[in-house]
Amino acid sequence: MQLMNTKERFGAVAGMYHWLIATAFILSYPFVYYVVFILESNRKDPLFLPVLNVHWFLGIIVGVFVVPRLIWRLFSVEPEEAPGTRVEHILSKLAHWGLYGLMISMPFTGYFGTGGNGVIDLYLFTIPRFPNTQLFQWLNINWATFEPVMDGFHHFIGKWVAWLVVVLHVAAAFYHHFVRHDTVLTRMLPERVSAWLLSK
Repeated sequence: MQLMNTKERFGAVAGMYHWLIATAFILSYPFVYYVVFILESNRKDPLFLPVLNVHWFLGIIVGVFVVPRLIWRLFSVEPEEAPGTRVEHILSKLAHWGLYGLMISMPFTGYFGTGGNGVIDLYLFTIPRFPNTQLFQWLNINWATFEPVMDGFHHFIGKWVAWLVVVLHVAAAFYHHFVRHDTVLTRMLPERVSAWLLSK
């Protein structure tokens, strides 16, 4: 198993970060939509908090792992760009950094908007709600004005921007594989899967 990136493909470490974060981010959507469209009208439903907790837990996974993923990207070799025009390469870089922006901003604004007292009980562990943290006290934030901004950003980006950016990212990967016939998709897959796809 190749752990490190090369000029030809991503290594197992980058692949692990990529697929773990992608899976957690995508799975967070059906859980929060179930809360919004099915359970929101009855917050006393016994499923309300457990389902919402899964959404929070998946968001924490994204927030925790995106930071080392970003550090790994900054200090690792990156595979060479696929053949294309200068404009395509610029758009590709902008899209990737936009994805990183989403992966950082969504978990953090989601957490910063958690009001109330006590802790968030995620069953495996608990975390304090943001107003109950030392950071919140140190920043001396006015919660009445801070919380609507965090919630507004989180909900707007999650509803109108994030899923669209992810869909475009997936579509671009398939376009490169099925139309361009290059290695943009396969170089992020496990080597055996990549070899199988390239043999087709």
